[in-house]
Amino acid sequence: MRASRALWLIAPSVISVASCERPMDDGGVMLTTVPTPPAYVSGGQTLVLLEAPAGVDLSAAEVSVGGEPARVAPAPADRLGRERNGVLALVEGLATGDNEVIASLEGERVASLTVTNWPIEGPIFSGEHLEPYLCLADLAPSANGRPSVFPIGNGEMLDGQDFGPHCSMQTRVDHVYRTDGEGAAWKPLSSLAAVPTDAAQATTSDGRAVPFVVRLETGTINRAIYQTAVLVDPAQTQIDPWNPPAPWNGRLVYTYGGGCEAGFFQGTSTGGVLRADLLGAGYAVASSTLNVNAQGGCNDPLSAETTLMVKERFAETYGPPLHTIGNGGSGGAMQQLLIAGAYPGILDGILPTLTFPDAVSYMIDSSDCGLLLRPLLNARGYDAETKRVFGGWAIWETCDESLGPRPNRIGPEDCPSVIPESERYRATENPTGIRCSIYDAMRSIFGTQRHAGMDVGRNPHDNVGVQYGLLALNDGRISKEIFLEVNEGVGARNIDSAPIRERLEADPDVVRIAYETGRITTGKGGLAVTPIIEERSYLDPTGNFHTSYYSFVMRERLRRDNGHADNYVLQRHGQGLSLGMDNLLMMDRWLSSLALDTSADPLAAKVVRAKPAELVESCYDADAHQIIEPQTFDREGVFDNTEGACNALYPPHAGTRMIAGAPLESDILKCQLKPLDRADYAVTFTDGEWARLERLFPDGVCDWSKPGVGQDVTPRTWLSYGPSPVNRYTPPAQ
Repeated sequence: MRASRALWLIAPSVISVASCERPMDDGGVMLTTVPTPPAYVSGGQTLVLLEAPAGVDLSAAEVSVGGEPARVAPAPADRLGRERNGVLALVEGLATGDNEVIASLEGERVASLTVTNWPIEGPIFSGEHLEPYLCLADLAPSANGRPSVFPIGNGEMLDGQDFGPHCSMQTRVDHVYRTDGEGAAWKPLSSLAAVPTDAAQATTSDGRAVPFVVRLETGTINRAIYQTAVLVDPAQTQIDPWNPPAPWNGRLVYTYGGGCEAGFFQGTSTGGVLRADLLGAGYAVASSTLNVNAQGGCNDPLSAETTLMVKERFAETYGPPLHTIGNGGSGGAMQQLLIAGAYPGILDGILPTLTFPDAVSYMIDSSDCGLLLRPLLNARGYDAETKRVFGGWAIWETCDESLGPRPNRIGPEDCPSVIPESERYRATENPTGIRCSIYDAMRSIFGTQRHAGMDVGRNPHDNVGVQYGLLALNDGRISKEIFLEVNEGVGARNIDSAPIRERLEADPDVVRIAYETGRITTGKGGLAVTPIIEERSYLDPTGNFHTSYYSFVMRERLRRDNGHADNYVLQRHGQGLSLGMDNLLMMDRWLSSLALDTSADPLAAKVVRAKPAELVESCYDADAHQIIEPQTFDREGVFDNTEGACNALYPPHAGTRMIAGAPLESDILKCQLKPLDRADYAVTFTDGEWARLERLFPDGVCDWSKPGVGQDVTPRTWLSYGPSPVNRYTPPAQ
């Protein structure tokens, strides 16, 4: 057999063992890393899969690196997804940088693969490490009672005493069990040989009944504290990639936590791994502190990198998962959508809840509301209804109260509570302190600009030409005078988030970066071929900024870019109902069916074809009765979106820029301008009023019929912001 160099296809689902399509050499033998692409392995070891056509005897196969043999054994058949002839090898002792992994049969070299190994503390492709970075040990208790320790889940706390360089700790393994009956809880298990009598029984998705005992691993990867959890059989004496835990169903759920803040600290929580519903059904669960958006800097490349590294560690311990499903709400939904779009293949399917499509476009409405309109409208003394319609919200409290005193994460002085006051940036008192804007946390992506003698993160926001309240004016809900007053007074916020009278004009290069790098989600890239089930709890009338509008925003982007959103299913309901487990099982069926499709059809077609027939758009009434109908958003009826049974129950509302005339996709950062035109208004302006408009918009107003400035680029996937040279992206200089 002729030696070959295997290639890795950076494409959706290729990282999943179950669904990847990989090239073979002329002899049909192939060598590749699983579940991580060979350019991005970390920690000095990786799992390698050697495959050959049926009939080729691999029992004597050898895999080595640097002349050192790896442990090789047949891959568990049910972990390959379908009938395949392969062996797994755990390659250890990788040097930092490139390593040649060699596979041999009967002493003859049959395949080789270059594997690039990165340090376990990272980074790989997310860009330079944020500095300063507060480790768990640095987070001392404060007057507000903030915890300074990490709750493991077995009743103990990490206090940081054993942490070394790069916030690193020794990996530890604990076992916990779930108690039976009322008040079920997790308790530590000191010995697998003696499971307590109060332990519950778990019944997995494939019908296996076992004591509810979980192996819980805690360690540090990429400077984050990670955890993995999986149901185990106490009687199983050996667990490794060739002998995975017997109760594990082969699936991995990766959880993501919410929020959106600048980071600069290790964090004290994950997205949650001791999930009784998931673990009891046989699913493994993983997460880390940098997968909590409020701790990871709202930086999705960093979250993607951390997910990839933790997933690799999981596979090296238990074997590669058949597929990996994302799970999480709010900022956790942001991460899933952004990772699936920009780094396809890390997550095979996603289950977002309380969705915001991405951080950057979310900040359009939240900053318009919290930083600009809220103080202005309150100061003017307008009534609640007048203020409400400027954003189309269900109630004015959605803007006035739900964002709290910290309405967005753009301002550099807007620090998480864990950042000590003495460390925080203050324009005059501490100009060299930590700037807590999400754009300072993403400086590797957006680049920097000089400000007050410092390099600070650039942001892509712009409100030049935006006519706040335009739809409300044309619908007769506000007067001409109020429309003019608000637009004359709204101004903007500068790089230090201080109010200014002028509108904010973004650098077109920075705006283009947001689109080109995938920081604005689209229907292109990985999201075009990712199965998505979104569950939306209806919070519109409660004054919560997690409004249902954003679900329709995300779906509309898919429709615009693909002509359909058939890989996206939206389910809505009132508070108190959860479809989480049902949707997980449905996603599992969807991905399992997709893995069995060996046709040569485009992946997008296969994804839609694999969707279970009963998985349809619907809503649930107060009695949890399902109402099956397409979930719709009436662009023309944004103030009374009640058409259809579901919208009668849960009418969706709009966002600030949509009321200013922007399209439902809500992804135009900087609009193209057009001249003022009296025909655009349902009211008649006097000559004096028109003169005020001309002074206010001397260069014209937003032309929402056109794409935004810089929006005509095609988003690129698997970009590196350093140090990896693969697909390296360098932002344009200021």
